[in-house]
Amino acid sequence: MAKSQLRIGAVLSYINMAIGTLIPMFYTPIMLELLGQSEYGLYKLSSSVTSYLALISFGIGSAVVRYLTKYRTEGDKDGEEGIFGLFNVIFAIISVITVIAGIVIVFILEPIYGNAINNPEQMMEMRILVLILSCTTALSFLCTPYNAVVTSHERFVFLQLINIITTVLVPVVNIIVLYMGFKSIGIVASSLILNIIVQILYIIYVRRSIKLRPNYKNMPKYLIKEILVFSFWIFVANVVMQLYNSTDTLIIGAVPALATIGVAVYNIGVTFNNMVQSFSVGILSVLTPKVNGMVFSGKSNTELTDLMIRIGRLQCYIVSLVVTGFIAFGRQFISLWVGDENLDAYWVALVTMIPACIPLIQNVALSTIVAMNKHKFRSIVFLAIATINVIGTIICVNSFGIIGAAVVTGAANILGTGFIMNWYYWKKIGLEIPRFWKSVGHLFIIPIIMCVIALIAFNFIQLNSWLMLLPFIAIYAIVFIVLNWLFVMNDYEKDIFRGPLRKIKNKLKKV
Repeated sequence: MAKSQLRIGAVLSYINMAIGTLIPMFYTPIMLELLGQSEYGLYKLSSSVTSYLALISFGIGSAVVRYLTKYRTEGDKDGEEGIFGLFNVIFAIISVITVIAGIVIVFILEPIYGNAINNPEQMMEMRILVLILSCTTALSFLCTPYNAVVTSHERFVFLQLINIITTVLVPVVNIIVLYMGFKSIGIVASSLILNIIVQILYIIYVRRSIKLRPNYKNMPKYLIKEILVFSFWIFVANVVMQLYNSTDTLIIGAVPALATIGVAVYNIGVTFNNMVQSFSVGILSVLTPKVNGMVFSGKSNTELTDLMIRIGRLQCYIVSLVVTGFIAFGRQFISLWVGDENLDAYWVALVTMIPACIPLIQNVALSTIVAMNKHKFRSIVFLAIATINVIGTIICVNSFGIIGAAVVTGAANILGTGFIMNWYYWKKIGLEIPRFWKSVGHLFIIPIIMCVIALIAFNFIQLNSWLMLLPFIAIYAIVFIVLNWLFVMNDYEKDIFRGPLRKIKNKLKKV
């Protein structure tokens, strides 16, 4: 049952990622057209401001899955229900604090952004956006324990089906709302309503299918200190991620010469980086309980490294195809997609996307140190380089604009995730990092050669229409798959595709 859930969940995860990658290709140009570059930038700026409210959880969200998995692995149903109740109380308090914090932010927006956004109507609109987005964040906190129960019980089919439905419904509803003339306020309001529906489904599923209910009389309050200590370093890491993911937008939005237009172009570039990130995060959500279980059951570092290599190779195929494909086709794609006025987004995407490849194929290592409760070092390192990133962005953005901000972020990412963390995984945790890179590193050779050939070829071939561009993208992907199948993939990786094909073939024989 668990293996089936893991396998099907992983497949559904990649389907969701594929859908999530394709939808923005159609959705973003429609949003830009209906909202306009300025309001689109305002919407993204509001989202970046409220994204900091996620820090109010103090990193406890990561602790929920860990502790629920621990009790479940030990077969302690009463303990699981007790910790479930405790986390429900904690996140109810966090939700109330989030709404209060959102209201405070509404009142301090003008002193911060009044110079860059001097239109009273836009400022009022931003206040409304921030308030609704704050309520959405609070609701997500309120239902975090229920979401964690589904993950810790490895019910990945339900989890990923809900994710797929949400991935499809959100942009569809948003486009309907936009065509009805409700603009960005309509978008965030509809997202709040959909979020309420989804969270209700989670609550019903946990109670009726998993049959787990929170016990408020037997809460292990003595664990609160341990949970807070564990979560503190997750919190520090979350602060770092916010500094990476949102601070550039906030700094750009406060520069009068850039303001909402600069935010819009920068976020178009970041959209591509987010797509690559989603490929990695999707499979990580499926693997987290497995890694926790391996650590709690005392599996060796060699076994953990084997899992890291197995998953890292699969991640590398996807990431290398997407990233090198973007390097080869990105400029032409952006030009046709959102117009030449947004071409700076290509360079923003490039310098943030390439450094992100390293942590994306090493996500198992991150899950391992969290399960071991040895993530303190990572948080301290990332906090230091994130601080450097913020200072560097402030210095560079006035002289070099949004590209300068992106370069600083990319360089900090290489330093932290590329060099320092690989040293830590190897020397301090005991994961076999040289063996990992020996097994995974050569997977980049074929895509790099293909990318170079494509860039040279496009000096002579003009891809100035979708009819020209899309066939070349398809050919690039097909050649990538064929070459890797013939020269790189091992039997395990090939069986991922052969297995389902054999089942289909056997079923057809029986018909």
